[in-house]
Amino acid sequence: MSAARINPIESERWLEFARDDLAYGESGMADHPRPAAWSFQQAGEKSLKAVFLHRGLKVPRTHDVAFLLSILAESMAVASGVGEAALALAAISPASRYPDDLMEISQNDTFELARASRLVFDWARDQCGPSQTSQ
Repeated sequence: MSAARINPIESERWLEFARDDLAYGESGMADHPRPAAWSFQQAGEKSLKAVFLHRGLKVPRTHDVAFLLSILAESMAVASGVGEAALALAAISPASRYPDDLMEISQNDTFELARASRLVFDWARDQCGPSQTSQ
């Protein structure tokens, strides 16, 4: 993985966007599970990309949350449960936003994705340090 310049301001911006996606998903998950699921996936993706930036790594151009975490895990410890959470979020792909995708997302699925997204966000925020986005 090639190095980039460490940019704490940019990593904080990514965490802020992730926090917003997480909050947006939580606000709509009871009535709108499919868009909420996408918001949770986006929160996980942006959270992990914030860690890349915080560590001065080039951010891969992918939406695959599990792949992003696997790259980070090559050079750092990953807390228990974060890997499983990333796998759950990785099941929500960009294709799941479109009507021809047959993936059904139930309200129960959305609650699990919310938990997974929160776990990834909290872990990423911890990796970026105490001055990063709170909540």
